[in-house]
Amino acid sequence: MTGLSLQQSELEVSQQRNLKRMIRRIRASRRPPHHHVGASPRTPVKHASLRKPTMPSLSLPAPELNRAPPEDDSQEWSDDSTLDDSLSLRKMDIVMDIADSPSPTELSARVARLFNSVFEPSPSIEPEHVSVSRLSGAMTNCVFMVTVTPAPHVPTTAAVTAVLRSTAVTQGDCVQLPVKYLLRVYGTGVDEFLSREKELYWLSQLTSLGFGPRLYGIFGNGRLEEFLESTTLTKSDIRDPSTSKHIARRMCELHSLVSYYRPFGGPNTRAVDLSGAPELWTNVESWLRLVEKKWSRIRTVCADNPLCMGLLDNWPRLEQAVAKLRLVIARANSPVVFAHDDLQYGNILRLENTGELVVVDFEYAGYNYRGFDIANHFCEWMADYHHEHRPHVLGEDAYPTLAQRRGFLRTYVKAKAFLDANMKADKGVVENDKDLVKLRWVTLGEERIKAEIDYLEKEVTPFVPASHLHWGVWGLLQACSSDIEFDYVAYAAQRLSIFLRMVEQF
Repeated sequence: MTGLSLQQSELEVSQQRNLKRMIRRIRASRRPPHHHVGASPRTPVKHASLRKPTMPSLSLPAPELNRAPPEDDSQEWSDDSTLDDSLSLRKMDIVMDIADSPSPTELSARVARLFNSVFEPSPSIEPEHVSVSRLSGAMTNCVFMVTVTPAPHVPTTAAVTAVLRSTAVTQGDCVQLPVKYLLRVYGTGVDEFLSREKELYWLSQLTSLGFGPRLYGIFGNGRLEEFLESTTLTKSDIRDPSTSKHIARRMCELHSLVSYYRPFGGPNTRAVDLSGAPELWTNVESWLRLVEKKWSRIRTVCADNPLCMGLLDNWPRLEQAVAKLRLVIARANSPVVFAHDDLQYGNILRLENTGELVVVDFEYAGYNYRGFDIANHFCEWMADYHHEHRPHVLGEDAYPTLAQRRGFLRTYVKAKAFLDANMKADKGVVENDKDLVKLRWVTLGEERIKAEIDYLEKEVTPFVPASHLHWGVWGLLQACSSDIEFDYVAYAAQRLSIFLRMVEQF
């Protein structure tokens, strides 16, 4: 028998306490009756002039959802906005303009104005107090580290202390803000194929639970986040067996949140789609409509890439491959979980003070197939986004070996068993809020572990080409609008070519 460790880090214990408190709030504010969980078609995105004679359209069937119904009503929840007053964030209708590549002095001045609008500090922040440095590696946004010295102060209010919590120091009737921040400015055109409302919704929920950095404020084209003293993982780090196991545990923790944030059945009437429709097909459907809308522009930007032009000239072949993959994935019976959907090494931080791994950048997170999230992470082993000459090229020989995949999946299986035993929303766990979290011992036989790993390996397989499809179509759209220095055309061409090759093998 293989025992699962009862040791949890301080971060994990804190997250568990937060989950327990959240469930109590949910129970206190539940709105009966709830809909039963079930499949729901997502309202299609409407675009002007979708039909173009030169571009064949693609119609995908409604998604097949594999979700177990709630065991009882006590595990359903309400998304009432009054659940957690501590999630109040300052939302500003202002824009951080960096399109003109401002000088360091001008950039500091603009950031100072932004901070003064978001925080309303006293005294105001002057440009000479602000230092801004751009962080590399982001493929969708421009990300900056901002240092403000001396640390700004704001009047003490319940909302301020709730949002800042342990990152701020109270001094009389003022709160001293942190010195360092992460400033994220959204990329050009990204909002066409990415829901900021959904991203901010999930960030708010995760922030309240202690997953990822805190949000300080939101403005028109970006947001301010907590700066975590950490190092970003590298392509080599994720291949380290110990680190890979740590990532598997973090991923499993995120997946387990579906037990608390259960999808709603029935038509979606919320600003954020919580129906549980898998993000894979939601994104692919929406993005393919955008490809159709931008067909002429895509052909123009791809004109110098023969591989990409070959794909566009034989677009019906891709349609047929998508339809085939859809059927294969339906047979995989992969459960829908809360998934990160972009767990590449650049989105994983190692905290300097504890060595804990923290997952960041939840732009694409939401309800999705478990198999997709795992397969997508495996595909990211092939990437080298900091390569001096070819950051867009995937090294297919770097895909994890069977032994490496099974090492990751072994930890995932054991973590899931541990979380299933200790993170359930049952009455005893939820209503007892002790300082120490009592953990349940779990044992799994080696035969059971092997069987679970075998099942997951089979489940994940069809989602490898799905990852290539997802990011290949994404790359075509990014090539039309992004001002980030990255060869999106070549990236999209390679991923779509791999997708076609793999699907033909099924």
